[in-house]
Amino acid sequence: MPAYRGPVRRVVLLAVSTCVASALLLAGCGGGDVETGTVDGVAGGTPKADARELKVEASNFEFTPDQLEIAAQEEIALDLVSEDGPHDLAVEGLGLVADVTGGEARVQRLRIDQPGRYTFFCRLPGHRDGGMEGTIVVR
Repeated sequence: MPAYRGPVRRVVLLAVSTCVASALLLAGCGGGDVETGTVDGVAGGTPKADARELKVEASNFEFTPDQLEIAAQEEIALDLVSEDGPHDLAVEGLGLVADVTGGEARVQRLRIDQPGRYTFFCRLPGHRDGGMEGTIVVR
């Protein structure tokens, strides 16, 4: 590999970093680390036209807000936004709701049928361990 210097070296390092981040995002999309089927509801897909929109901003290593309140069986259009890099939002026991890359927003359907407290988190390696999780309170 040639020895790059100055601005060219920074561009090459940025390109390599972007490729590594993309590979990690794709590796995390398998969903094997999210338990599914134990929570009744819907994670992902196109929201119904009358769904209430909730916006969640994802950044290293937090969600804003980190607590959501919804009614049981309420249709939610979850608007996941990230400005700094790839993130996703999964609900423990329900599955992946949405994933985004940096500078992207994605609106996906969310419905939880039973009252209770549910944990949502980012599945990317190290993100949840870094504190990237929150709570959904279903009334």
